[in-house]
Amino acid sequence: MQAHIFQGALENEGIESLLHNENLSSLLKSCVSNISGVDIFVYEKDYERALQVLRDNQSFPEDLKCCPYCGSADITFKLRSDRRMRAACAAVLSLLVMAPPGDNHWTYKCNRCKALFDKPVSADYKREEESRI
Repeated sequence: MQAHIFQGALENEGIESLLHNENLSSLLKSCVSNISGVDIFVYEKDYERALQVLRDNQSFPEDLKCCPYCGSADITFKLRSDRRMRAACAAVLSLLVMAPPGDNHWTYKCNRCKALFDKPVSADYKREEESRI
């Protein structure tokens, strides 16, 4: 689903793209989540522009390191307190069936403003939000 959103963002900028491993990815996700994934191919001449479009759309997880509320980079990744029992059961069950437990038991916490959130943002996100106001 996310690959289609990325592909749409590229098409809006006039960049042709092709999705690869789309069907196989959905089959493998339940077995091997760290190696399955959809590849997005673009022409070599459009590569730099495509990277910029994806950066502008907050699409690189390694760039997402800041709190969406205050913009601080002082964030930690922690187990959700309301889902500890569920996470423990998922861990035991995943060991029994030899499958990954999933990642919906975790959250981020900002150490500056103490906010909890599901996904960090890039450093530019807060500045973009302030400029829109």
